[in-house]
Amino acid sequence: MTSAETDRESLAEPVYRDLLRAIISGARSPGTRLKERELSELYSVSRVPVRQAIQRLEAEGFALSEPRRGAVVRKVSTDDINQLFDARLCIEPFATRMAADRLQAGIGDSSRMHEFLLDSTRSFEVGDGARGLNSNLGFHDEIVRLSGNTLLVDFLQPMLGRMEWVFGLTHASREAEQTLEHQQLYEALVSGNAELAAAQAYSHIELGRAPTLAALESFLDS
Repeated sequence: MTSAETDRESLAEPVYRDLLRAIISGARSPGTRLKERELSELYSVSRVPVRQAIQRLEAEGFALSEPRRGAVVRKVSTDDINQLFDARLCIEPFATRMAADRLQAGIGDSSRMHEFLLDSTRSFEVGDGARGLNSNLGFHDEIVRLSGNTLLVDFLQPMLGRMEWVFGLTHASREAEQTLEHQQLYEALVSGNAELAAAQAYSHIELGRAPTLAALESFLDS
C-alpha cells in the first residue's frame, strides 16, 4: 500500500465512525441519502475517503446503493439480525474454546479482556451506557483475538458495527444478565475450561436473540 493510499484510509476512518454513530443513534434514519459531495464538504475531505467510508458501511449492511439515488441508509430486517446471531454463533464459541486452550497453555494475556469486563461493569453502574457498551464490544472482540486465529478476527470485524448498533438499542433489556454472563465467561476462560467457556459463549449469544428481536421490533423490516 502506498503512502497516499494509507493517508486516504486514515481520512476515511473518522468519516466512517461518525456516519456509523449517526446511523446507530438514528440521526441518519433509514432512507437518508449519503451524498458524497455534501459529506466531503461536511468533513473537509475529498470524495475519495467519503466513498471509502460509504463502501465500508455498505459492506457492513448499514447502507446500500439504489439506482439513480446513490447510497442510502439501509433499514435493517429481522433476517439481518438473525444472520448476525447465526454468524456470531459460528465464530465466537469456537474462538472462545481456542482462547481458553491458549490461556491454559500460558499463551496470551487475559488482562485486557479483564479490563474491558471491569470497565463495562463500572460504567453501567454509574450510568455511562455509551462507555459500557464500547467495553462490552471490546470484551467480545478481545476474546476472538485471544484465539490467535487471525482469520476469525477478520471475520468478526465487519460485524462489530452491527453488534454496536444492536447492543446500543437493546442493552437495557438484559444489562444485569449480560454482566453476569460476561463474568462467568471470563472465569471459564482464565481457568482454561475450554468446553465450559465455549458453551457459555454459545448460551450468552443465543439468550440475547429473542430479547434483541423484541427490543428492535419497531426498527426492523419483517
